[in-house]
Amino acid sequence: MNHIHSIQPDASRITESLRDTGYVFNTAVADLIDNSISHGAATNVHVELKLDMMGKVRFSISDDGTGMGQLGLINALTYGSATKDNPKSLGKFGLGLKTASTAFARAIKLTSRTMQDGKARTLLLDLDFVGSEGWFVEELENEDPVDTDLILGGSGTVLRWEKIDRVLKDYQDPGGTAARNAIAKLEASLRSHLSMIFQRFLDETDKRAPNLTVHLNGSPIQAWNPFAWDADLALEKKIAVGTPDGKDAMLTLRVFILPRKTELQALRGAGADKEARLSNQYQGAYVYRHDRMIHGPDWLGMFTQEPHGSLCRAELSFDEKLDDAFQIDIKKSQIIMEPIIQETIERLLRGPRKEADRRYRQGGQSAINKMVDNQVHAASNAAIKDAEKSLNSSTLSSFDATKGQAVIKNKLGEVTVHYEERPGQDLYVEAVDELKYGVLFEPLWINQNPGVKINKSHPYYRKVYVPNLKQGVTVQSLDSLLWALAEAEMDFSEDSSKRLFEDLRIKISVTLERLVEDLPEPEIAD
Repeated sequence: MNHIHSIQPDASRITESLRDTGYVFNTAVADLIDNSISHGAATNVHVELKLDMMGKVRFSISDDGTGMGQLGLINALTYGSATKDNPKSLGKFGLGLKTASTAFARAIKLTSRTMQDGKARTLLLDLDFVGSEGWFVEELENEDPVDTDLILGGSGTVLRWEKIDRVLKDYQDPGGTAARNAIAKLEASLRSHLSMIFQRFLDETDKRAPNLTVHLNGSPIQAWNPFAWDADLALEKKIAVGTPDGKDAMLTLRVFILPRKTELQALRGAGADKEARLSNQYQGAYVYRHDRMIHGPDWLGMFTQEPHGSLCRAELSFDEKLDDAFQIDIKKSQIIMEPIIQETIERLLRGPRKEADRRYRQGGQSAINKMVDNQVHAASNAAIKDAEKSLNSSTLSSFDATKGQAVIKNKLGEVTVHYEERPGQDLYVEAVDELKYGVLFEPLWINQNPGVKINKSHPYYRKVYVPNLKQGVTVQSLDSLLWALAEAEMDFSEDSSKRLFEDLRIKISVTLERLVEDLPEPEIAD
């Protein structure tokens, strides 16, 4: 006969280990608010994050939900609590309340009251007590009037952290300026995070989710919609995904392209770009499970977050039927998509991302064109002028300003090149908005001088020149190299071989574009 042995885990080791599941403060608080929404059906939630008179952190979450009786409280504080009846519940593993709280505090005090009996009960989960006595929670006999008063209606729940040890670092003066500044910074970050995570709940005009009001330290949190900034809906697609029961569940993908900074300011007024959080870190996919944002914004490993993609935001929405397909973690902050889903989404995103990239570069290029004048290349012109006579072996034979052509005598004979007049200027290097075939540079004769035109629209100029515009020596070195290549072409080409040199410049320009693909985009004020 087989023997059955108990494998009950060591309470201290398990609870201490689960303190380190990787929660950050904002994610933990959002997880706790999930409980108020999904379990307690709350419509009002109040979050307290303050320092008391002794400089200790006070944290609590109170709601006006249905509340819990004794068995409900015990279940809520049980690691691996019983499965909720509602599969749409935002809670998923029965661990969130415990792991989110003990990541920052060693004890959880849970007070709740139902409409049925009107009695407020309080249970305390203390990791020190569990470590010494085992898997037990303590029911406190006397009501704490402070916590009871926080119950917002006839029923509701208050969760309070006790023995908080991981919210703030140890300060020499716990109630001093440094600690209070740290709490203020944490409060601002939390407010921003919750405004995005629960946007559909907080926005009264959004009918996809039930209305919810969340106050932080007495002040209401306003919804922040990543897509409500005069954005263009570039794509809307419903994707059927197979589930283990053999049925298809629907994944909704919507992709938006936002206006550029100057366009948004013109539409919404000064500061609109800041309100829209029009920056690199807010591009990407925002993933929603039952209207609660659970991940993002990022590109889920499909693309990198580079500045030229900052105008593109995608919305992915699904329900509990796709939980397995997305492998949601305990914190509901990370998802792993099945390869076939990721490939489909990646393919669909390419077109809108390309258009967002074009719109971004259009604004950036306009800014570059305004920012870069030939004063940037003045030092190069002066240096080349001093050395040109001893370096150049080509001479101007004749020119036709009307046709824009010049005949140059060189070592091999004659070659016809592009010609332009710039009265009163000694120009050897000139930056222009664009060049034929998108090449980086083009040789020409300017007045009486062999010169080179440089294409400001080429990625090499944008990624190599622009970040170094204030570094005169670097710009002069780059200009000298391109001028030397152009001058060599005019020295060693004939009309019969001119096409070969043109093809060579096209090849060089394409190669340089590929080589700078992974270089960062310059920060350009649009």
